[in-house]
Amino acid sequence: MDYDYSLLLNGFIGANPTVDLIILQLMGNTLLKGVPVMLVIWRLWMIPGSDMARRRAGLAGVLTASIISLALGRILALTLPYSARPIHTRGHDVTLATGLEADVLDGWSSMPSDHAVMYFALGVGILLVHRGWGIAALFHALVLISLPRIVLGFHWPSDILVGATIGTATALILVPLLRRVFLEGGLLAWLEARPGLSYPLLFLATQQLATMFDTSRALLSFVKDITIG
Repeated sequence: MDYDYSLLLNGFIGANPTVDLIILQLMGNTLLKGVPVMLVIWRLWMIPGSDMARRRAGLAGVLTASIISLALGRILALTLPYSARPIHTRGHDVTLATGLEADVLDGWSSMPSDHAVMYFALGVGILLVHRGWGIAALFHALVLISLPRIVLGFHWPSDILVGATIGTATALILVPLLRRVFLEGGLLAWLEARPGLSYPLLFLATQQLATMFDTSRALLSFVKDITIG
């Protein structure tokens, strides 16, 4: 079924170069991928209300759980048996999108999708804090994050399903626990008493999540290259 659904969704590629480029933008542009969800985080953090402390503790838990989920997704991708992406699977007749290099992500295992892991963790986590915005975040995770990656042949549907399951489970387990830690453990109050520290940290966390820690990964890779070789 993975093969069938992969080819079915990939059928949108190749008919119109403009459509290909639009799908590539949806998949790769941080302003369309990560920034909208981070704006939701910031909005929910800033709006006043009697539940502000509980809401902020929940959001801090969402950010922390999402970082953990992304790390877990990457560890699994590196340790599970290698799974070739649809665009690099021999005998799988995937159409390459206009503007996409043939060797993109070649050698990177496709299982699970770290995008699905992180964005479903964010969506479910936000849902635990605010129902309406959580539904919007989950819609974003499915339609703007996950589907383009299947359409372009970056992931099999099962990669997305497994990633979404991991992200959902991580959020459901960790966000309630972390909310209690931040709220009842006094960590949120400690941070709120130090806005000169907490807001730069909040900005850094949301910026790095929006880019999926690309700059941090690049820096670590550079340090590794010059120190270890």
